Amino acid sequence: MIREIGRWRALANAGFVLAILALAGFGMGQVASRQWRLQKTFPVHVDFASIGGVSVGQRVRLQGIDAGVVESAIPPGAPGAPVHLVLRVDERLRPLIRSDAVARIVTEGVVGAKVVEIAPGRPDAPPLSATATIASDRPVEMAELLQEARASLRRLDAVATAAEQGLGEINTIVATIRKGEGSLGKLVRDDEAYDRLLALSTRGERTLRDAEENLAALKRTWPLSRYFNDRSFFDLDRVLYHPGAERDSRVVREAELFEPGRAVLTATGRKKLDSIATWFQSVRRPASEVVIAAFTDSEGDQDLAQILTQEQANAVRDYLVSKHAIQSNGWFSSRKIAAVGFGAQVPRALAQDARDQPPRRVEIILFTPQT
Repeated sequence: MIREIGRWRALANAGFVLAILALAGFGMGQVASRQWRLQKTFPVHVDFASIGGVSVGQRVRLQGIDAGVVESAIPPGAPGAPVHLVLRVDERLRPLIRSDAVARIVTEGVVGAKVVEIAPGRPDAPPLSATATIASDRPVEMAELLQEARASLRRLDAVATAAEQGLGEINTIVATIRKGEGSLGKLVRDDEAYDRLLALSTRGERTLRDAEENLAALKRTWPLSRYFNDRSFFDLDRVLYHPGAERDSRVVREAELFEPGRAVLTATGRKKLDSIATWFQSVRRPASEVVIAAFTDSEGDQDLAQILTQEQANAVRDYLVSKHAIQSNGWFSSRKIAAVGFGAQVPRALAQDARDQPPRRVEIILFTPQT
């Protein structure tokens, strides 16, 4: 006996089946979306020396944004050749990825899944072509980090052992001094010897201070003053302070004059100095003095920066003197040409103007006394 299904029950069954089909369709859409099969995408090619466990289907991010997936991983064609990854990236993000973009493999969290992170590149770089391959960074493996950590711990342990040994030796020395043994122990216990030593130290400091003052005065006497001025042994704050003179100057960036990190003039730098010499010839006056001041930024070793800027100032002075005779002041006289390397120091006389100037520069300054 066959039992007929009522109308309402049939409708309920049909609705239930439609709901199941809709839910299945939604789930398939979500899966397809996760695999970036519904969105409009474009390929990005990148070569890695090692992909560090990345597999097809893993995520691609652009500046932290979920941007696509790894579409394929092509094995190397020869030993040592790179692994070629093809990434499927959201078409809407195409304008952000430039030809100088860089891809790297990173881990989400400490032990999370691997993802490919893309740094988009400079805004002024050309767009990425359809077949171009972007650069890559070698992934950092957890094993390498652990190995470096173990090496650091071993070095730290060696330092701690050396420190412990040093403290033991210091304690031994202190115990010997307290007992009055040895020359230092006798000195500590002998008040009269200590007072004589302290008086000798005080006299020595006073003598050195007087010698420095005498040497400073000697540097400013003729004919020694000319020698020391030529070698820039003067007060850096005073060399640019001329309250009774009019100042004309020209500023040139270091990169326009010298080879990178050196005091060697380039061909472009010589042409730049030729034009400055033309300006100098048009504004020079009989009583004028010239200061060539070289500056740099505060990065790196400041002692080396001082040496470099001094050599750069000397190079500019030597070129202008030998090629354009800017020291000439007539038939029987010559003007003072000072070359000064300031390093990263900003003299007080230029503190206000220096805010608008590039940190790595050379200034050619003409001081003319006002009568």
